[in-house]
Amino acid sequence: MELAPLLAAHGGWKHRDDVLDLGWKPHQILAARHAEGIPLVRRKWLILPGAGYGTREAARVGGALTGVSALDRYELWKPPGLRDGRVHIGVAPDAHVDRGERTVLDRARTVVARSPRSLIDPLPNVLANIARILPPVDAFAVWESAVTQKHATPEQIRGLPWRTETARSLAEQVSRLSDSGIESMFVANCRRARIPVVQQVRIAGRRVDALVGAHLVVQLDGYAFHSDAAQRRQDIAHDRQLALMGYTVLRYSYHDIVYDWPRVEREIRAAIAQGRAA
Repeated sequence: MELAPLLAAHGGWKHRDDVLDLGWKPHQILAARHAEGIPLVRRKWLILPGAGYGTREAARVGGALTGVSALDRYELWKPPGLRDGRVHIGVAPDAHVDRGERTVLDRARTVVARSPRSLIDPLPNVLANIARILPPVDAFAVWESAVTQKHATPEQIRGLPWRTETARSLAEQVSRLSDSGIESMFVANCRRARIPVVQQVRIAGRRVDALVGAHLVVQLDGYAFHSDAAQRRQDIAHDRQLALMGYTVLRYSYHDIVYDWPRVEREIRAAIAQGRAA
């Protein structure tokens, strides 16, 4: 029996009790550990030698990866330009541990209890940490990606006992309407700028990403936007149809929304001032 494949299929780690629950005997685990060079951390965590620093550190301090360090585990939106090389680990408020030099300990009270058999914080705790450490627009995009990835519904998120005003505000704002982080960022930026926007309105047989007022359409091309020729022709044809129906269409790229929002806001405000949204 080999232990390494079992751990590799679980992100490089597993709780010893979970392995026992699978039918392994203590002597089999011990033999496999010695044969495969797999350490036992804190007498309960089986971790592959090649597992990342975050996983090993979470096991060492008795905590769970949280915040930006857990985004990949849940396949959540990663804010552009995120360069935090530190590992964020949630621990009990009264935990007495020595953190590593690349480790940030989150001692906040949890939204939901952590599992003693997991090195990954439950999603609500991850989102609560995100609400505390990221700018509001980035945090909103992360929260909405939890809905997009079907980890939770907006109703489930709103029903949780959030402990900060920022988290409660985000919970009230999340919806099912954004298909990508860029759409979430666009909507969050518009709300902060007090620009009224409605998402996913069907016009001329297709949904538009956003509608400002009655006649200003905003279409967003995400980072992974690589339409084939046929799809691109359909998009252009739809833009023409909207124009013939009296709509103004503004189309923006990932770069526009992420790195040049002030210009995007100026152009939308200019279009509103010119009566294009009325």
